[in-house]
Amino acid sequence: MSKASKVVSVEPLDNADAKWLNLVKIKYEDDHGKPRDWEGMRRKGRPKNSIVDAVQVVALLQRPSGTELLLEKQFRPPTDKVCIEFPAGLMDEGETPEECALRELKEETGYVGEVIPDRTGVPPVLLSAPASSRYGLDSF
Repeated sequence: MSKASKVVSVEPLDNADAKWLNLVKIKYEDDHGKPRDWEGMRRKGRPKNSIVDAVQVVALLQRPSGTELLLEKQFRPPTDKVCIEFPAGLMDEGETPEECALRELKEETGYVGEVIPDRTGVPPVLLSAPASSRYGLDSF
């Protein structure tokens, strides 16, 4: 019988020792021109020539009874809880976001999907934690 996942310790981590993320200090001006600071994180290892480092998959299952949204349950140590979330994962070098999405969907759920472009043809961007992470071309 397997035991439930649980956090057993928490300790500070220096950026130099971090495998996946770096903490950053972001300086910006608010809408009144006042200088401000914000603490955030940047993921290490963004693939070259890619504006994203990870994907989230919004998978819709077409059933005779209607359309269903596919979510998954995973233990997440920062919350010390099982969370319900979209299938997601980090991009591999040379992979497109669409290829990554299909790979992660299969790896995490067993479903094989297809990417259906929206009417504009522009891939959507979903920021799951816009207050703490960064989407853009620069990286650390």
